Amino acid sequence: MSESSDEEFDGFSPNEVDLAAQRYNDRLEQLGIGDLDVVDSDNEFSDENDPLVDEAGDRPAEADGWHANFDYYERGLPHIFLPRGNTGPTTETDRYANKQIRDHPDENKSPWVTPTVEEMKAFLGLCFLMGINVKPDIKSYWSTDVMLETPYFSKVMKRDRYMQIMRYIHFSNSEQAPQPGDPNYSKLYKIESLMNMFTDSMVNQYIPKRQLSVDEVMVPWKGRLSFKQYMPAKPTKWGIKMWAIAEANTGYVSFCQVYSGRINGAAAPGLANRVVKNCIEKANIIGQGYHVYMDNYFTSPALFTDLFQHFNTAACGTVRINRRELPKDIMKKNP
Repeated sequence: MSESSDEEFDGFSPNEVDLAAQRYNDRLEQLGIGDLDVVDSDNEFSDENDPLVDEAGDRPAEADGWHANFDYYERGLPHIFLPRGNTGPTTETDRYANKQIRDHPDENKSPWVTPTVEEMKAFLGLCFLMGINVKPDIKSYWSTDVMLETPYFSKVMKRDRYMQIMRYIHFSNSEQAPQPGDPNYSKLYKIESLMNMFTDSMVNQYIPKRQLSVDEVMVPWKGRLSFKQYMPAKPTKWGIKMWAIAEANTGYVSFCQVYSGRINGAAAPGLANRVVKNCIEKANIIGQGYHVYMDNYFTSPALFTDLFQHFNTAACGTVRINRRELPKDIMKKNP
């Protein structure tokens, strides 16, 4: 390996690097991806007359807001929320749209066409882009005003089609949602499948370096939400709290989980320990010699011992002097 590649794997032995590469290749085979072909970027889109592949196969390309050059823009989107072969969001969106049209025909008069996987990826991609290029309202992205227009949006999808998908977008079957009191009840049911696809993709996309950090993350939000958190000591005081494990070098998040609040209003004992173990398990780094860092909310002798003995994972963190099970000489303010 070159000197630059050696730096990329700093902290790992050659054997560990080879094992990690093998795990990655095995995972690609499980996903049915295999070796990825290298495409010549100069020639990839050279054929302007290359027809757009329409998965439905029974309607013209413009029927649902597609454009002839849509395929060009869609190829660059990451397959994070919709891994290859997954049609869940398109199926559930179509199910909900047909239900609304059937139950409330007077309020849903616009013709509905089932979205394709590529179209759903484009829809999600535009949602991402709206978070970067912020405008006062959604329709402004399709404005033809010279001071407001963003041509990219109209090239990817028509405004009315975007608004129609936004109206019906669903990721789970609402009719099968567990109700409060059911053991399987979850406040995140409607987006749980989407979050699972997202977190699985984060694990599969990248193998992190040895140094990792577990912490809580606040996503800014001040709207109405039953599990919205208020944390006055944080820079972002109001929002959605998430647990995350991230690589120290790049900040890449290997796994994250939304905290939806206490169950039945009761504090969950051992929450901090469970969060750390769950992050390590879901990030698929057990028994691989990783080093995990954390703050004093998580740090405890019991957790560190458990991680070392059963997870083959080293841990380091700040600690509260009144933490249970700490040696007495450490608990003294002036030892």
